[in-house]
Amino acid sequence: MSTISATLLIIGFVVLCLCLCVKHSNFLDISEIFIQHFYVFKGNPLQLIGIFFTPMLLTVGLVEIKYIDKDILSNLNIILSILTAMFLSILSVLCSFSKKEKNENYGQLLKETFNTTIFEIILCLLLLFISFIVLFINDFKETIALKITSGAIYYLTMIAILNILVVIKRIKVLFDNQ
Repeated sequence: MSTISATLLIIGFVVLCLCLCVKHSNFLDISEIFIQHFYVFKGNPLQLIGIFFTPMLLTVGLVEIKYIDKDILSNLNIILSILTAMFLSILSVLCSFSKKEKNENYGQLLKETFNTTIFEIILCLLLLFISFIVLFINDFKETIALKITSGAIYYLTMIAILNILVVIKRIKVLFDNQ
């Protein structure tokens, strides 16, 4: 890949990230979704460490064992597509829950579950975006760029998987208290 291509790719990615993180945007305010998701872990720092910092250790180990290749990305893209569809379906189920009849805690839990599910969708779409770019570039030589990209994909994948457990637990509590 030429220097110009790499520079344009980086500039395009940075501009896209800046556009998506603008506060009070009519398009999508990703930063607010991330803040609301981290608020779920406000009272329990151990869960925050387990879900967001422990995967860093696992990622370093995985990158040292194997870099991302075409087969891994192809399988990951299939799984991410299925997960995205599943999370969108979960959103429709969550919209059918009535928060007017329940107590305040139920309404807060419903809102947090909704935000966590949106967070999961954003993670899946970000992973799809990164993996498509790596597949389109089609350069799987062992370079520092592939090492960093492999680490990012492994880390985001583990966070997505661990956050599925958060969504499952919250949906179970919502169903139990319905």
